[in-house]
Amino acid sequence: MLSMKLLLAAIVMTGVLVAGCDLGFGLAEFSDKVTVSNIGSTADAFVSVKFNHGQVSMGIEAGKSGTAIALAATKYTVNVVGRGDSDWISYKDTLLRLREQLQELTLSSKASPDQVANAATELTLVLSALEQMNGSAVLQSCSGALVSGVTSQVTVNWIKAADGTGLWVLDCG
Repeated sequence: MLSMKLLLAAIVMTGVLVAGCDLGFGLAEFSDKVTVSNIGSTADAFVSVKFNHGQVSMGIEAGKSGTAIALAATKYTVNVVGRGDSDWISYKDTLLRLREQLQELTLSSKASPDQVANAATELTLVLSALEQMNGSAVLQSCSGALVSGVTSQVTVNWIKAADGTGLWVLDCG
């Protein structure tokens, strides 16, 4: 019992001595960051950044950024909540409907070459968004790995679709 008390006292004293010394580094040297920038101008984004050891959720206004801090280099996943047409139509259903419309337009003999080109470009974004949903009806996500000393940059951008709906373009770099 006495040896346990001595061990605890030694640990406390070491902590006090280290706390009193300025070693020239702090928490910032052991933490890594993920900055999420909402580069759009029309929609606020609700995102969560998940690490192996926790999660940070934040609302990011259009044109603004938010930063999540991890205690050590780790993998991260950024989720953005999709926006459906209404309370009854999910974001995924909106994207699926948009995909069908764009596919029809790219195959239409009545569409102009510009309409076909624009539809093909928009279709690429829709397919990417659907792929990032990973089976979810409302969350779109991408992942990356933190590197010590480097702030990871993630961008989200709400793009208005030709049919009046829209989709998130999410990039983890």
